[in-house]
Amino acid sequence: MTDPIDVEALAVEVANSNFGDERLNKRLKSLVSVLAAAPDVSLPRSFDSAGLEGAYRFWSNPRVTQDDILGPHVEATRARCDAESEFLVVHDTTDFSYRFEGSREGLGRAQLTNEKSKQMFFAHFSLAVAADGTRRPLGVVALKTWARGTSRSGTEHLRWETQARLTAERLKNNEKAIHVMDREADDYEMLVALTQGHHRFIVRCQYNRWLDEEPETKVRDVFAGLVSVVARTIEITLRKPHRVKARAKGYPARAPRMATLNVSAARVALKKPETKRKHPTPTVLPPSLTVNMVRVWEPNPPAGEEPVEWILYTTDPIDTAEQQLAVVDHYRARWIIEEYNKAIKTGCNFERRQLQDYESLVNLLATLAPIAYRLLLIRNEARRDPEAPGLSVVSADHLDVLRAKGRLRLSESPTTREVYLAIAALGGHIKYAGDPGWLTLSRGFEKLETLTEGWLAAKLQLRSDQR
Repeated sequence: MTDPIDVEALAVEVANSNFGDERLNKRLKSLVSVLAAAPDVSLPRSFDSAGLEGAYRFWSNPRVTQDDILGPHVEATRARCDAESEFLVVHDTTDFSYRFEGSREGLGRAQLTNEKSKQMFFAHFSLAVAADGTRRPLGVVALKTWARGTSRSGTEHLRWETQARLTAERLKNNEKAIHVMDREADDYEMLVALTQGHHRFIVRCQYNRWLDEEPETKVRDVFAGLVSVVARTIEITLRKPHRVKARAKGYPARAPRMATLNVSAARVALKKPETKRKHPTPTVLPPSLTVNMVRVWEPNPPAGEEPVEWILYTTDPIDTAEQQLAVVDHYRARWIIEEYNKAIKTGCNFERRQLQDYESLVNLLATLAPIAYRLLLIRNEARRDPEAPGLSVVSADHLDVLRAKGRLRLSESPTTREVYLAIAALGGHIKYAGDPGWLTLSRGFEKLETLTEGWLAAKLQLRSDQR
């Protein structure tokens, strides 16, 4: 199973006997082909009037579900995962918001008391990623969406465990899969369930939990007495102020920098918390859970900057420095799902789509999910191996168009980095302005696909004239 760099290859992968009705299969293939060629363009600009009406009918069809739309892509992702010695499944939740005075049906509030958050819904993605250090995205494994009602359900936290189990079932490979989750997933019940289910995981610790020890000890007490046995220098990326004030404290803004991080590890027994979270079915929890933990911290942060610190739960071994660093590097790959969310929101311009009800929006989201994966894949490959041949990310016809109509001159055998910047230049990117953003990149792809379509049509016409 190969990576679907080409638009038509992606359309074939996504639209592959999803439905019993062949008309729905053909419609989905057409939608993916058009949207992948111009991912940020509005729907009215992407389709003619008949095509637009057909798209709206497809996404609002009660026989169409997000699982049906994603089914073949999930299977293709599983095949790519099978080819890996091990892989990561990175989980994350994001929200999609629309003008609060709007009237889209089926949406809800992010905060019950905030009138301006009433037109929102949430999506929890599980993205497979290569664990060999390349961080190559392999595809979307699962997608769960929901809108909040007028009262708290108390069970939203279950999505982490539920989706980990679902992805394991779909990928059929517990030994190779390592589930990676941020601190929002720190839940004793989930850690117990995943451990008992023999799932591998790396989960960031949020709470300073009590340990099953005498005298009474907490997690941070253990690590306070441990010295670092190994260090790792990493690049800290820019983080802008969080748009949601409630989350800004946990995710403070920061400037980019290089940071040297110390690492230590310990095996601990977590004590069962006294308070139990709401669960639809009663569960009996063990009084303690033994788990490996790795602490990563920045001993000398720049003045005025918050020091980096992660404490990670894991089922993977931590006996050697190499094993501890492997846990750290696997967790560092978690950022790629944040880039994936940006690819959906900005690269595919999802929050500007003018659909008027929840069911249509989530079906559109499922249609765009593999397209965002393709955008992320091309961007990742250009960054990971900038000297690789450009033909690994575009076709020969694309290269011909970039040479003839592009703003940047390509070398005789252009690299992925050259091609990446040439595509971005079509979208308005300036070569020396740093890496292009998602909107610029998607606009460049749109223009490249449009020009290539005309280029191919002209070649076909020339061949016809010569007969």
